[in-house]
Amino acid sequence: MKSTIRTAIFGNGFARTTILPCLRQVNGVEVAGLSSPNQPRAAETARAFGIPRIEADHRELLDRVRPDLVFVVTPPLVHASMVIDALEAGCHVVCEKPMAMNAAEAERMAALARERPGQAALVDHELRFLPARRRMRELLRQGWIGRPWRAAYTVESPSRRSPEVPWSWWSDAAQGGGAWGALGSHAVDTLRWLLGEPTGPARGRLGVFHRERLDPATGSRRVATADEYAAALVPFPGGVEGAVIVSMVEPKRRHTIELIGEEGALRVAEQGALESWEGGRWKPVEVPEELPPAAELSIPDTDWARAFLLFARDLAAALLAGNPPPEEAATFEDGWRTQRVLDELRDRAGS
Repeated sequence: MKSTIRTAIFGNGFARTTILPCLRQVNGVEVAGLSSPNQPRAAETARAFGIPRIEADHRELLDRVRPDLVFVVTPPLVHASMVIDALEAGCHVVCEKPMAMNAAEAERMAALARERPGQAALVDHELRFLPARRRMRELLRQGWIGRPWRAAYTVESPSRRSPEVPWSWWSDAAQGGGAWGALGSHAVDTLRWLLGEPTGPARGRLGVFHRERLDPATGSRRVATADEYAAALVPFPGGVEGAVIVSMVEPKRRHTIELIGEEGALRVAEQGALESWEGGRWKPVEVPEELPPAAELSIPDTDWARAFLLFARDLAAALLAGNPPPEEAATFEDGWRTQRVLDELRDRAGS
C-alpha cells in the first residue's frame, strides 16, 4: 500500500481555481509539479500552493517529477497528446472534459488506456459524485417515477453574455472552445449515466451570438467560431427523450436536471436539494450531506468544487490501497461515447 500519491498538474486555469484548493483537502496527495506555458502565472500558483517544480513543457515535468497521477487541465486541443504522454510514462490520468477534439481522438486515447489496465484513465465528470445526483440515480433505478418519459438538462450562465468578454481559446472552435464541449459534455455524460446509451443520433443546433471579440494579445478584433449556445435532443432506451440546453449568454445562472415519468418526477438544481413531485407539489428528498460548508474547507462554494473534492478523495483512497478507481468515475470509454454524441450534434447542427 502506498502512503503518498505524487501528482502533477498540466494546466493553470480550472486547476488553479478549483482542483488545487480541493487537493489540499485530500489525504495522501502530494502535488509535486505544475506545467504551463505561462511561466510567470505558473510561478504565482506554485507559490500560493507550495508546488516545488514548474515547467513550461509537460514532458519535462513528467521526466523530472515522475508522478503517479496526472491531471490534464488544459484546452481540449492538447488533451490527446498530453494524455498519451502521461499514460506512456506509466501514470494514472484524469483528463478534463471534453475528453478530446473529436471521437476519433477519444477512441485512440481509450484504446491506449485499455492496453494499460493497471493505470486509471478517467474523465473529470466530477458531478457524478454529488450526493443528490447519486440518490436521483438510485431512485430512478428503484422505479420511483415509474417508466421514465423524458429528461431535461439545462445549464445557463451569463459568462459570455457581454460583448466585452475578450477573445481566447474558448472563442475558437479549432482549439476546442465552446459551450457544447465544455458543458454539453457534462449534460450528455449525466444523461448516459442515468438512462443508458443513446439509441440514435443527437439533433439540434448550435449558436454563436457574438461573432467577434477583442483579442487582448493583439488589440484587434477576431472572429469567434465557438458556440455560445446549444440545444440538443438525444433519444435514450425505452423511448426516453433527453433534452439539453446549454447557454452562456443568459441573464442569470441555472443548472438543473429533471426526470419526468408516468408515476412521478425528480429534479435537482445547482446548490439545491433533490426534489420529488408528490401530491401536486415538489417535496425535498432527504440526502445525507457528505461535506462541511465550503468555507470550512477553503474551496469554492460551487457544486463543481464540492463534487471534485468527493471524486478526488475517493480516487486517492482507491489508488493508495491499490484498488481500481471508484465505480462512479467516468472512464475513457465513457468519454469516447460522450464524445460521439458531441460530434453528432456538431455534424448535423446549423448555427
